[in-house]
Amino acid sequence: MKNNFKENEELDIIVLIEKIKLMLLSVFLQIFRRSKNFLSAWKQLLAVIVSGVLVGYFLTDNNKPLSKEATVLVKINFDAGNYVYDTIDLINLKISSEDTDFFTKEIKLNDDETIDKVSISAVIDIKDIIAKDVKANEIRALFENLEYEDGFSVTEGFKSDYDYHFIKVNVSNNSSIETINKIIDYFNNNPLFAELRERNLQRISSIISENEQTIKQIDNLLEYYTTQTNTNSQLYIDNKNLRPNELIKTKITLQSENQELKREALTSKETVITINKANVLIENNSLISNKMVLYPFLFLFIYLVVSVLIGLYSYLDKLDRAS
Repeated sequence: MKNNFKENEELDIIVLIEKIKLMLLSVFLQIFRRSKNFLSAWKQLLAVIVSGVLVGYFLTDNNKPLSKEATVLVKINFDAGNYVYDTIDLINLKISSEDTDFFTKEIKLNDDETIDKVSISAVIDIKDIIAKDVKANEIRALFENLEYEDGFSVTEGFKSDYDYHFIKVNVSNNSSIETINKIIDYFNNNPLFAELRERNLQRISSIISENEQTIKQIDNLLEYYTTQTNTNSQLYIDNKNLRPNELIKTKITLQSENQELKREALTSKETVITINKANVLIENNSLISNKMVLYPFLFLFIYLVVSVLIGLYSYLDKLDRAS
């Protein structure tokens, strides 16, 4: 009994495999036939292609100039990240509402200049976050939940706190690098950040001046120390024990601090500093932007999918009738 049951089970598996093979062979045969008909029906193919070209032509706005795009690396100072991100949202809102007065009066664009879209993304660097004054418990709470709902990551929560960002701008073909500069100038014309810029530069200048004064005093002390005939290794001033090696270390530290401050002054002259000042505008020649090329391909793809689905339906209908 057991042997007969085992043999019947093996036969059922073999029959099932053969049926699957026949079904797959029939499906591939239907696909082959449809593909053959698809290639042989050149008139239909030509009609599909011509229809796609015509649809693309009529959907193309001939009055709208061709577009260019630029990706600009910028440094945002004075903790103005949120302001810049909000301003970009405002610009995109004005683009959607076609508020031409905003672009001519606020951003000062010419009549032949058009902004199609502005986007911004942070250059992720955890060192920027560590350098910020963020409370330890806040960092711990964030890093305990690296992923928020809807895939919102911890880096997104800090995006406006990073120092460096990429700003991508889509503009009309008549635009130039000056159009990009006008957008950057719009960020920098905020009176609040103009005042912050002046205060920051004054702060840097004041610290550098104080450090240079201290360095001069250290130099005077070292010069006085070297001219003394006293053979003691220690110098007494105001009843305080001073060592020359400590003075030299302090001098080196102050000189390094001044170098960092001067570098900061160079990159803090504006709220938004452009890092790559070369001509970053390139023509947008993507397939999606050329509708007279996109739509013929799209129509051919739809035609092929519909043909395959019709063939599959016919095959399944025959199986249904035969069963």
